[in-house]
Amino acid sequence: GPNRMSLREVARPQPGPGEVLIRVHATAICGTDVRIFTGRKTREIRHGHPIGHECAGAVAAVGPGVSGYAPGQPVAVCVVVSCGQCEYCRADHENLCDTRYTLGYATDGSFAEYMLIPALAVSRGNLFHLPATIPMEIAPLLEPMACCLNGQHGMGLGRGRADTDGRAESLVIFGAGPIGLIHLMLARAKGVGPITVVEPVAHRRELAKRFGADEIFSPDQFDAAGRFDTAILAVGVPDLVSVALRAVKKTGRISLFAGFSAGAVVTIDPNTIHYGQITVTGASESRRRDFAEAVSLVEQGIIDPAPLLTHRFSLDQHEEAFRVAGDGSALKVVFEI
Repeated sequence: GPNRMSLREVARPQPGPGEVLIRVHATAICGTDVRIFTGRKTREIRHGHPIGHECAGAVAAVGPGVSGYAPGQPVAVCVVVSCGQCEYCRADHENLCDTRYTLGYATDGSFAEYMLIPALAVSRGNLFHLPATIPMEIAPLLEPMACCLNGQHGMGLGRGRADTDGRAESLVIFGAGPIGLIHLMLARAKGVGPITVVEPVAHRRELAKRFGADEIFSPDQFDAAGRFDTAILAVGVPDLVSVALRAVKKTGRISLFAGFSAGAVVTIDPNTIHYGQITVTGASESRRRDFAEAVSLVEQGIIDPAPLLTHRFSLDQHEEAFRVAGDGSALKVVFEI
């Protein structure tokens, strides 16, 4: 149930036909994991089973019929498993697949010594070989980076201003937690700017400055109308939708990147969208090509996610780890197993 988690000894999984068993070495706590722990997310969740999906490890064993993987190889996991055949998969939206499921929610997750990768995920290429240049403890951050890339691609970030004069786009990011800072790093790498960050917590505003934000505001200081080409909501606060709509220019583009609590409702003036020709997009998880792009960006040194990793714990310290992950004092919390 909510706010309850225990550490148990269970039998080591054995990979069946087409499956791969990985020995988890590092796995990060996601904001969604915190929502599951506190009972604010219930879809796909199976109580009594381990969660966790931002992870990396080494191949421990392979089942019959598996090729391309061998024990000892370092790997990272792209967690959205799709069918490859429905209209969404065929349209390069496999993250919206009619029958998709997420490893770590619908299957036993990575908050464990071993994680079994299903045959469909293996055959679909969800298990990525990890380059030697990417440390194992950093690799769990590839998954949230892939999600941010999917969101930025969906809103067309980096494509230039709508008036096509070649100038960089201005961007406001609401929230300077791990996701907001990843968006900041990726946007900066794309040449987007100037970039403004709105964040209520003082030490996170300082982090945003260190990560390259041009301007930083607390919410009570932020009063910009029609100033930005683009906006990203990196925190699921419904009232910020109206703030973002006011903040962008005509033809502005807004990504509602963060998930909202079930039943969340927001009141907006639809004429703001209508007369301003504003585009509002959502963002749901990631695709394999987003994950591959994240691997490439880190491997090339274009993005260095290491500063996001602020706290390390063992699995038997799970209560403290989730407390730190949930109280805002940490950026990314990683279990080293």
